[in-house]
Amino acid sequence: MLINELPDDCLLAIFDYIQDLEDLINCFKVCDKWCNLIVGRTKKIKYLIDQPSYSHDYFCFHLKELINVTCLSRLFPNLRIAESYHPPYGDQTPIEDFAKLIRDSESLKGIIHGSCYVLDFELMSEYANLEMLSTGSIRPNLSKINENVKQLHLTTTTLDILQQIAHYFPNLEKLHTFTIIHGSARDSDEQVLPNLKILELEDCAGCCHSFLFMDSCPALQSAHITIGRTHITINDSIKNLNLRDLVIHSYEPIEWNVISRCISKCPNLKHLAIRGTYLKDEHIQQLILILPKLTLLDVRKSRGVTQEAADHVRDYCKQYGRSIKFYFKKDDKQIESDWPQLLNRPDKVCLGFDFMEHCFFKNFNDLPHFLDPVDDLKCKR
Repeated sequence: MLINELPDDCLLAIFDYIQDLEDLINCFKVCDKWCNLIVGRTKKIKYLIDQPSYSHDYFCFHLKELINVTCLSRLFPNLRIAESYHPPYGDQTPIEDFAKLIRDSESLKGIIHGSCYVLDFELMSEYANLEMLSTGSIRPNLSKINENVKQLHLTTTTLDILQQIAHYFPNLEKLHTFTIIHGSARDSDEQVLPNLKILELEDCAGCCHSFLFMDSCPALQSAHITIGRTHITINDSIKNLNLRDLVIHSYEPIEWNVISRCISKCPNLKHLAIRGTYLKDEHIQQLILILPKLTLLDVRKSRGVTQEAADHVRDYCKQYGRSIKFYFKKDDKQIESDWPQLLNRPDKVCLGFDFMEHCFFKNFNDLPHFLDPVDDLKCKR
């Protein structure tokens, strides 16, 4: 019996075992029958990403050499997010081929285009309809508004460049970047990113201006800030009233008076994590007084915090009718029960625009590139 004489169910079972994208594409091109069967399977795929596949929505690729990506819009008709391909010791997918994929894919909403790549919006009008972009850096000489971009993931930039180009992304809701190059944020009342809800920033420049940058984002709800230097610039006159979730990770110990100033700017915080710095039991007592709406405090990497602080938090909550989840032990098992998503792998894409679910407990390098809104997926279905 010839292989093409097998029933469709048998062929589908065989195709289900194919994990190599190049092999799948070659099978896709064999004949109309194989093409239709493979598309029947791949139309369920929403994410084409270079990482282990944990879901039927994902397809993981492992390539030894470059492939022609222009047929992928037919192979994955419901593709939402795609990553460019760069096999080991080789070149990335040609930008022209990737542009064609974007043009031909009506469902495509996001691209991950390499940590060493500079995204040139001026030359790529095909990016106009995309909502999620991840790349190495971005050129500051922009000249057109990118209204549809809601999530921007950059490997590196400076805060002053971000402030220069921010108005080209008026609807940006999530920003992730690393900065080690000297640059500063302007200390002013100007709203740089008026709709930004999530900020993920690793600030390793000579002086930390992260909190000044946060001041220019009035709608900010969640922030994940990693600090490489202990010199932090703060404007005490501006309050971050909408901020609910805050992670502060420091590579060097920060003085308590600086931490308290940062926290005092966010009076409505509900979830706070302070990592990598030195806190004491008395600091925990002060924190819960500074933050009347606090419901979660994570200081598991602060060696100066003991059971005495935990007892104080428990007694305080009992006396004043508050409820605060308090984690201070490095191997606290309760956190696994309270937040089971901690056991999840560091996915590049997570379902749902939820900072607490996907970002709060992760290190900066494990943060996802995109939080794909669940509402958008429901609309597609």
